[in-house]
Amino acid sequence: MAQSKHEKRLGLNGPGRFCFDPLTQRLFMRTLIGLLFGLSLCGPLAADPLKLAVASNFKPTLEALHQLWRQNHDSQWVISSGPSGALTQQILHGAPFDIFLSADESFAAKVHAEGLGSNPMIYARGQLMLVCNHDAPNVSQALMQSQRLALANIRTAPYGIAAKQWLRNYGSNLTAQRLQAGSVAGALQYVVTGNTDCALVAASFAPLAPELHWYELENTITLNQAMVCVQQTPATTAFVSFIRSPKAQQLILQHGYMKAE
Repeated sequence: MAQSKHEKRLGLNGPGRFCFDPLTQRLFMRTLIGLLFGLSLCGPLAADPLKLAVASNFKPTLEALHQLWRQNHDSQWVISSGPSGALTQQILHGAPFDIFLSADESFAAKVHAEGLGSNPMIYARGQLMLVCNHDAPNVSQALMQSQRLALANIRTAPYGIAAKQWLRNYGSNLTAQRLQAGSVAGALQYVVTGNTDCALVAASFAPLAPELHWYELENTITLNQAMVCVQQTPATTAFVSFIRSPKAQQLILQHGYMKAE
């Protein structure tokens, strides 16, 4: 059947069949191959990052863990840190986190109780410790010499709650003025900047500020730090397996925590 003028204008070779000249065919194939190659490169980068809500004391350790994670995983992390109580409220009000790493068990359990997270899993154990600008023979003398003592928020920060408990049991005779920071990291910053003489903070901060004077507390308080999966996805399952792995747990120990039990 003869070609119509319409078919010739469109480059059709018979009904419904395209017939490109050789140059057009080469250009078309190059464009197609380039498009497919570009899609293959963009595939892994298109994966959504894991959105992690982490207690401020564990943020430096989590950042170190990310380097270990990247050795075997393509996905990135987006880290938001703050007091565990404040992060809990954000999750309860719909904040789109995938994982919540609390500084204690109670806030993680609250998220789970509201039906917004998996069963809490302890990923590390931290301890309360005293840090000061001045040197002293022992922790008692260090506290007696302090005029201003910082602690984290006693309602929203687990290390602030623990500090209040320790002071109630063992610091009733102290005369130092007590100042509250928004988080346990903020309490340490008070000492670093000289706004207070001492602070009750997480022992895991000691390697980060070796220029200060660190004192182990008698009858210190240990915090079981728990995490929950806010979203149930293959990525969060992979994160749980990663945080439980021997390499990750060893790195956590190196950052001043005790083994999770």
